[in-house]
Amino acid sequence: MSREEVPGVSSVPTGNNPFEDAAEIEVSARLGPTEPFEEKEIPRVGLVFTIVYTFTYLGLFLVLFMPALFSLAYKVSTIDEAGKEASLGLVVGIGALASVILGPVFGVLSDATRLAWGRRRPFMVIGLGLSVAAAGTIAVAPNVALVLVGWIIAQAGTSSLSAAMNPVLPERVPQSQRGKLGALSGVAASIAGVMATLLGSLLIGNLLILFLLPVAVFAIGLVLWLIVIPDSPAPPEMERRTVLASLRSLLFDPRKHKDFAWVWIGKFCLLVGSAFFTTYQLYFLLDRLGFTAQQAGARLAVVGGVGVLATLLFTIGGGFLSDRLHRRKPFIYVSAGLIAIGMIVGGLAPNFAVYVVGGTLLAAGTGAFNSVDLALASDVLPDKAESGKWMSIYNLSGSLASAVGPIIAPVILFVGSKTANYTLLFIFGGVLAIGAAVTAARVRGAR
Repeated sequence: MSREEVPGVSSVPTGNNPFEDAAEIEVSARLGPTEPFEEKEIPRVGLVFTIVYTFTYLGLFLVLFMPALFSLAYKVSTIDEAGKEASLGLVVGIGALASVILGPVFGVLSDATRLAWGRRRPFMVIGLGLSVAAAGTIAVAPNVALVLVGWIIAQAGTSSLSAAMNPVLPERVPQSQRGKLGALSGVAASIAGVMATLLGSLLIGNLLILFLLPVAVFAIGLVLWLIVIPDSPAPPEMERRTVLASLRSLLFDPRKHKDFAWVWIGKFCLLVGSAFFTTYQLYFLLDRLGFTAQQAGARLAVVGGVGVLATLLFTIGGGFLSDRLHRRKPFIYVSAGLIAIGMIVGGLAPNFAVYVVGGTLLAAGTGAFNSVDLALASDVLPDKAESGKWMSIYNLSGSLASAVGPIIAPVILFVGSKTANYTLLFIFGGVLAIGAAVTAARVRGAR
């Protein structure tokens, strides 16, 4: 759902503009003489690369967002109407815990894969196969237990896909273009969010198509990716590790890598808060505002359609401005504030019009966050030679947030009430989102 994102200079791609050389000089001043030289060896990417990169991420986000924003919640409500809040929290939480383990494992394994075909491509194919199996399982599941099994398989699939795709930014894209590519992936996420809810509302009559369509879109992108995006085997010096050794290797000293740790914590706080909103927004419209599932899906698409304009403005504008101004932290401060206000307004909404205002503010904040998040993560990686490992560790913040949020949400929902208190849940999430601003202020390697 979200992409998910905080400040750093080399990570937010610029492009053809006079500020590129200045950005590279600033990065070299911070990172030392060796790292920038290696970065300059990465050739600039062209239009075809950019289009395929963006379209494939659109497919990936559809695979992530269709169930996260609509189809999974709808499926659970059809088989457990009375206990849907707790059941959904259980399914999403346990599935996310599985991704906490599987994501880093796939990342480290892909770093060390020495197949002539490449070290990332095999894990994209594996991820696609798992995603197909998961979609079919969830669609036909007659009970919550089988939905849970399918969702765990889905998390394994997206973990494999993320481990293969995320390292492309630091490995194949030069510093001067990372902001633009990161911004475009944020745009893809915004479009996928709108498509997920709109298509979801139109396909509730056929659950198999509802769950398989996003995977089909991604499959098209995967074919193009395999043709266009270069890959290569792991270098001979890359150490092969067992799974247990891989898990142990994911431990790092936050005192030694303080900037990376603060960025990780900030994203975790923001995404826990966002997880409350995205996981339970369908139920909010059903239970608080009284819409049917089809009406709610259509209205969520309206919110997404209005919000996508704000997201595009803040994602693209943030990516370009952060590169030109050589600033990242201000975009995080703006993002955290907008998300917090949006969640509070949404939680207090007495009608759909006010809910649209809250959703739009949340979308704008998400766009600002997306514009600089992956860029900063790429910039503060402790070791770019193991970018798959470190990006997987970074993505743990999202995986843990996705696990923790839905698990604790049912507790907050029913505090002092026999009916779900969505207002309290969303306000609490807004307060957590402010944590991203607090941690960004502690980052010293970026401005």
